Amino acid sequence: MVVTPSRLHTVRYVKEFKRQIEEKGYTDLDVMVAFSGEIEDDGISYTKEKINKTKEGETIKEKALPDAFHTDDFGMLIVTDKYQTGFDEPLLHTMFVDKKLSGVKAVQTLSRLNRTCRGKQDTFVLDFVNSTDDIKAAFEPYYE
Repeated sequence: MVVTPSRLHTVRYVKEFKRQIEEKGYTDLDVMVAFSGEIEDDGISYTKEKINKTKEGETIKEKALPDAFHTDDFGMLIVTDKYQTGFDEPLLHTMFVDKKLSGVKAVQTLSRLNRTCRGKQDTFVLDFVNSTDDIKAAFEPYYE
């Protein structure tokens, strides 16, 4: 999961990921997005429905996104707010954070990785924005 600071960032990330996937010739990897509403970039309007497609080109609807994530077709999910909380997906292992997190939002976002599943022995977070002290302060109220 890649956590971005805005819908525009999400669109730009997915465009670059898809460009890299195509350039490298990967056929067993694709990326999905989760964000609300519509965003314009370079004169093109984007929604999650316009981006999230099966290999056959069919739109992946909101309610079908978690099931689609379980297929072998997708390996990454890029999010803006949506799915930072309440997304109970045991397969999530790695999170790249490119967004300032604080308080309960930091705890809820990073806790997306806490779900267990067979074969999952660890997790990994690569945070480009927050300091260790910021994250420790966010979790502090929940420890005695």
